[in-house]
Amino acid sequence: WFESAMKWKYELTVGGRLGPRPNDDKEATVLNRVIRWTPQGLEYEADPRQAEKLIEELELAGDGVKGVVTPGVKTTQHQVESEQILPEREHTRFRGLAARANYLSADRPDIIFAAKEICRLMAKPTDVGMSALKRLGRYLREKPRLVFAFDYQSAGHWEVYTDTDWAGCVRTRKSTSGGCLLLGNHVLKCWSSTQASIALSSGEAEYY
Repeated sequence: WFESAMKWKYELTVGGRLGPRPNDDKEATVLNRVIRWTPQGLEYEADPRQAEKLIEELELAGDGVKGVVTPGVKTTQHQVESEQILPEREHTRFRGLAARANYLSADRPDIIFAAKEICRLMAKPTDVGMSALKRLGRYLREKPRLVFAFDYQSAGHWEVYTDTDWAGCVRTRKSTSGGCLLLGNHVLKCWSSTQASIALSSGEAEYY
């Protein structure tokens, strides 16, 4: 009835209907995110095309490209002192790549910090930022997919884990706050953000 009423008023396309019955769909997409119904529970996967496009746009799709096992490495003081602003003609490309990485990080907690650090350089793209983007692309070559498994559980409590990287930014000496929120064994939210002000101690950084 609801579908009929909606179709009467709007142009409507009805997607998959997940469920345990034999005639129910076992996989569907929502905003290109893949959701699967399994005997153990639900699975959720980030849009796999975003990683593929990022790798392709970084020209890392060839057979000879080697992957890496970490999405980023800490920028050193020497790199900051010697970094160069990219030519202006490359700024738009850098910002587009950074935006795609940031979009993907919403569903990929493993790259959220690396993507955040790259996006901080969108105003003035540099060669160090481009190197960080290529590092992230090589990581996605190694780990192109991430699937959340939300198995059936009985959970009666929340758990929150947080930490800070005091004065971790070698450019500004600002700290990064990060954490994750779990319901039972299920990760529901992760975050990584640069603090707005400079913390004068590790205790102050933890307070923020």
